[in-house]
Amino acid sequence: MIASIDDWLALDRATPAPSFFARPAFALALHDAYPRMDPRPFCVQLRDGEYVVPIIRTYAPLGLTHAVAFPLGGYSCVLDDCGRPADGEAATEVLGRIAQAFHAVEFTGWPLGAQPSTPGWSETELKTAVIDCAGGRDAALSTMRGVTRRMAAQSLRRGVECVLATPDERSLSAYYEMLEESSAGWGLTEPTISRRLLHAVFARAGSDAELWFALADGTPIAGGVVLYGAQELFFWSAAMRRDFGRLRPSNALNVRLIERACERGVRWYNLGASEGLSGVERFKHDLGARDVPYRRLQHRGHAATLYRGLRTMLRGEAVRS
Repeated sequence: MIASIDDWLALDRATPAPSFFARPAFALALHDAYPRMDPRPFCVQLRDGEYVVPIIRTYAPLGLTHAVAFPLGGYSCVLDDCGRPADGEAATEVLGRIAQAFHAVEFTGWPLGAQPSTPGWSETELKTAVIDCAGGRDAALSTMRGVTRRMAAQSLRRGVECVLATPDERSLSAYYEMLEESSAGWGLTEPTISRRLLHAVFARAGSDAELWFALADGTPIAGGVVLYGAQELFFWSAAMRRDFGRLRPSNALNVRLIERACERGVRWYNLGASEGLSGVERFKHDLGARDVPYRRLQHRGHAATLYRGLRTMLRGEAVRS
């Protein structure tokens, strides 16, 4: 029985979830950064055994309870009592139980796992870009466009060096400053990842979070944060100094990270969703990534639906007045 965070940590040590987002380190980091997020896995006993769903519990006015799996663009999985991803039929039954236990539920399943069927839930279609590393380094890199591969090689010839950094205060601050610069270039007022969450993830994740830099003359000009589950390397955050784009550090860094995924023995190099950024999406495809569709599922019970409608109505009245 997964009755506590300690039980969940023990299960994860024995059999890590396929995605970092469905592991306790990410849930605990979210709580460290945002204390109102309550990480408590949801356990269900079915005919063939026990299942657990990593979720974040939040609370709305009037005592309404909300389960989110997982906040900030993360994924979750329905896991059996050995920590293995459940099949679609079991996942569907488990989500039905969650819908009965909470006033509102949001569930985003790991794109590379079984996708539950949930009649009556609303769905948002999404897609992520992935490279299959099952065949090893050479097979993974063979899917890359020739011009992209040549740019990566050219970057290295120009002196760009890709290094695994120690995630101390100095290097994390240097990375975040670079991320702020990149976010401004994308038209964002601030990065989608907060500074406190970045630090919390590294404090919780140990070797399953890595900070990488592309250096020119010893100075970071691009970087990225990658997160490991049992089956994927997820490229969680990327940044680049715009003045150094001509050196193609992102090309070199992605080639190195594909190699790193193969070194770590994970199946998938997951570049994440592009969220309407056509240039980013094109770059991922040039790296050899293919799109994998997945869904964000939402369910609202009667009380949550009524509350949402009332709040919308009151906001409308406030605007008109």
